[in-house]
Amino acid sequence: MKKWLKIFLFSLLGLVLLFLGFVGYGYYNYWGKFPVDEQKYSHNVEYINPDEARLNDGFKLCNERRIAQYYNPEKATYSKGKNRLRAFIMKNYVNKGYQDSGYLNIRFVINCHGKAGRYIMHENDLDLNPKKLDQDMVEQLFQLTTQFKERNPNIIREEFYDSYMYLSYRIENGEIIEILP
Repeated sequence: MKKWLKIFLFSLLGLVLLFLGFVGYGYYNYWGKFPVDEQKYSHNVEYINPDEARLNDGFKLCNERRIAQYYNPEKATYSKGKNRLRAFIMKNYVNKGYQDSGYLNIRFVINCHGKAGRYIMHENDLDLNPKKLDQDMVEQLFQLTTQFKERNPNIIREEFYDSYMYLSYRIENGEIIEILP
């Protein structure tokens, strides 16, 4: 008798938990979610608008709706290596009396053929607040960055993908302190 009572109580407990799970799911979907303004947020946060991007003329993606995130790439790298890119930038960058400090983030897309395009820049102070940096310095770093047009495409599960990438320059008093990633 005790055995059947335990089985009945555990079954009843399971049904109550299942019922509460369905009620919670229904509440979340119909009343608990925050509304999303689809017109205001029509793209993901990493999206680079081709109409606003630089060096986009003639740049083609393999699949506009399937671009891997910048943190996803398994193989997407600079074709001659990151150390060579860093050495090239440091050798060719000239501080022409710049005094700005902050971050210059250059985001772009590497297509499945290893070509780079759709460049967009974000400028911030050292506290990551938006700030306009010296435009001559920004343009110089942009020109140096875009000289590396050939990159290794991203490969996920033995298939070539388009992918987002970025370079971030930490600048203090006009000098490059660090290049990320």
